[in-house]
Amino acid sequence: MQLRILMLALSVLQGRLLMPGLLCLLVASMAWVAVAEPERTPLIIDMHLHAPPAPGAAPASCLEAGGTCASPEAAAAVHRHTQAQLRRYNVIGLAAVQDGGQPMPAAGARAPGHLALDPLRIDAATEARVQALRASGQLTLLGLRRPAAEMALDDPRIEPLWQLATRVDLPVGLHLGRQDGTAASQAATGAELEALQRVLARHPQLRLDLVHGAQPLSEALLAVLDAHPQVYLDVGQLVAGQDRPAFYRDLQAILDAGLGDQVMFGSGSPAWPASIGASIDTVRRAPFLDDGQKRDIFYNNAARFLRLERQPAPASRTI
Repeated sequence: MQLRILMLALSVLQGRLLMPGLLCLLVASMAWVAVAEPERTPLIIDMHLHAPPAPGAAPASCLEAGGTCASPEAAAAVHRHTQAQLRRYNVIGLAAVQDGGQPMPAAGARAPGHLALDPLRIDAATEARVQALRASGQLTLLGLRRPAAEMALDDPRIEPLWQLATRVDLPVGLHLGRQDGTAASQAATGAELEALQRVLARHPQLRLDLVHGAQPLSEALLAVLDAHPQVYLDVGQLVAGQDRPAFYRDLQAILDAGLGDQVMFGSGSPAWPASIGASIDTVRRAPFLDDGQKRDIFYNNAARFLRLERQPAPASRTI
């Protein structure tokens, strides 16, 4: 639109038709276009969005990983501020599909999300529901609802989830270890990685998103990513929860290992909507990332991982 107006202005000038009224109209038109059609920032996929249900929704689990909202007013406030962040930064995020089968949209639109499953309760009805949600475009990612914290990933009781994910061709979001930064957490994550290697040996087509970057970063984690290009990680919580030098150090190590194509953006804060913008700003300011690498982290890697056939419509704020 602006280009057409500019070309018209040039043709007028070249033809010496310097009519003051027409030139004023052209200038006014270009100014109107600049106001009416502001440039939007490129679309960002948030692989780890915590979003409460829309106001008035059934009081199911307010936060994806547990807990309930303190009050309807608190839920509404978090929802409202989350919406503002998503609109401001042009973000779509994977929000949870509730147990009742209703998606948990961040903008009132029925859009695909993720569904955590208890492997001990997977049966034919579960698979039928997953297939239906996937076919209707409401589901793009499964999650593991571990029945017991000590249950290893290669435990036969979890096998139904890996088999289901492979059959329906959906990736799985996976938390590793204890995620608390302690020595015990590091040991737990190391053991989990060994178990994960055994799972991937049995299911080489299984796509995984290692949530929160599968911290702590280790050579063993980098080896898993290198050996299994269908295994990605998202930086949810790390990018907002760590100080920037620590986050940059970890991200730089991943890129130095040649694994930048397996890193996806995520915010991941359950009660701080402003973490969405803060996390985006941290990635944007990374001095060692070029524009292409930033775009890969913000959109391209997740689009490839989720096998999105086309860029989602901007009107939808959750996927």
